[in-house]
Amino acid sequence: MNAPKHSQHGTVLIVSLIILAMATLIGVAGMNGSFIQERIAGNQKQTTEAFMAAETGLSQVIQDLRDPAFAHWGQRDNSLEVIGTQARYLGNDQQVAWQLESLTYAGGTATVRVRGWVAPTGTERVLEATLDRGLGGPSPESAYTCYGPSCQTRTGSNAAKTVYYDGRDWRLPSTTSCSGSGCDGEMVDHRDGDKAGIYLIGNDSSDAIGTGNQDGNNRSDQIQGDPPVRQTDQNASEAGVTVSDWQAYADALTSRSDTGQIDVNTGNTVDISQFLGSRDAPAVNHVTGTGSIRLSGNTHGAGVLIVSGDIEIFPANGTMTFEGLIILRDGARLSSGSGTANVFGSIISLTGNEDAVDADLGGNFSLKYSSEALENLSEHGLWGSPLTAPRVVTWKEVVNTDT
Repeated sequence: MNAPKHSQHGTVLIVSLIILAMATLIGVAGMNGSFIQERIAGNQKQTTEAFMAAETGLSQVIQDLRDPAFAHWGQRDNSLEVIGTQARYLGNDQQVAWQLESLTYAGGTATVRVRGWVAPTGTERVLEATLDRGLGGPSPESAYTCYGPSCQTRTGSNAAKTVYYDGRDWRLPSTTSCSGSGCDGEMVDHRDGDKAGIYLIGNDSSDAIGTGNQDGNNRSDQIQGDPPVRQTDQNASEAGVTVSDWQAYADALTSRSDTGQIDVNTGNTVDISQFLGSRDAPAVNHVTGTGSIRLSGNTHGAGVLIVSGDIEIFPANGTMTFEGLIILRDGARLSSGSGTANVFGSIISLTGNEDAVDADLGGNFSLKYSSEALENLSEHGLWGSPLTAPRVVTWKEVVNTDT
């Protein structure tokens, strides 16, 4: 027999209710999804507005610092007063603003941090930039300069035509991939830029400089320049430069965040060739400790090397070429080692060593004054006259504002 027709009507009702419930759930889910998407879009809009506010503020502060008329570089409090630390709103609705949070100076650089935010929700973004104006620094007056009454230099060879301290102005090698005699460079055509070969400041003793087999003093031609040798018992150079001027420059370099820090353990010899910069990207490195460092393995480096402590620096193995400045402090000294070395630029010793010769060169070591090497440092803001308009070297978002 067939089932009664009224029982089928009940089935249709149940199915209809199920379909209606599912449609209701789908509709509610769709509404919730739309609401969530709207919230996400709103948050993204506020985040973007906060970022743009921070970017606007950072651009304005950088413009102020790069203005040639800005006269407060290096003076934090005066800079903050002139630039201002108050909140600055964008538009007329007072909803979005930016503020200079911090400004710090160190070693010729300025680090700026700016916060942008949306007032009603508190959404914020923080941006930071570093500007580099350069360090200034005294001008070398010789290939090798030493300050103090204990300054001594020696050359340890009688080889013909060998020049160890050369104050004549030299061009850099044509390529940084040179080797052997290809790294010798050439003298400039004119002699207007020549410096002294050796300049001892604070020691005018006649026996402070020895040439040819250490104390033989029979090879004065191993030192060249205009004049080859200059000495004074005064504490300042002919140009008025004192050891304090060089100390201040070295301190400014070592305070920079991008200066490499190399520690030499007691008695160890450390090869620092891998840390040296290049002609296109000269680097600053600060070596501290007690021991010795060497430069080897057909290395061609550039930048400023500061050596502080009872440390001996020497080339070893292969051909080593360095372009820039080497500053010796706190008893650091230079020796010839066993390799072939060409140093283009200048070496400055800030403290004569009572217990050892400060610069004892021999073998295939040649120190050559080079205005071209110094100009390359100047172009990268590491030496010479400060830049009129500081360069922006980093620009980043700060995610963790506690750092």
